[in-house]
Amino acid sequence: MIDYAEKRDFLRMPIDCELSFSVAGSSKQYPGNVINLSSKGILFTSNTEFETGARLDITLTPSNSITPPMEATVVVMRAVNNDVLFEIACEIEDIKS
Repeated sequence: MIDYAEKRDFLRMPIDCELSFSVAGSSKQYPGNVINLSSKGILFTSNTEFETGARLDITLTPSNSITPPMEATVVVMRAVNNDVLFEIACEIEDIKS
C-alpha cells in the first residue's frame, strides 16, 4: 500500500482560464493558460520559457464575467518544457487590489 501525505500548505484548485503576463517593468505581453492556482502559487502554460527567479506581472481573466480579473506579481520557481508548451510554476509574491 502506498502511504501518501500532502505536504503542501495550500491545496491547488484546477482552473482553466486565460492569462496574460509580462516581465516586471516591461510592456511586452505574453499569453498563457492557467492549469491550477493556490493561495501561494500558480501553474500555467506558455510558449515562452522564463528563467527561475524571473519576476512577472500577471493578469488572470476568469471565463465567468462575475469574477473580476486577478492581477499579481509572481516569481518563477521552475519552467518545464513538455514538448509543446512550457509549464511555468510561480510563487505569488503580491496580489494587487
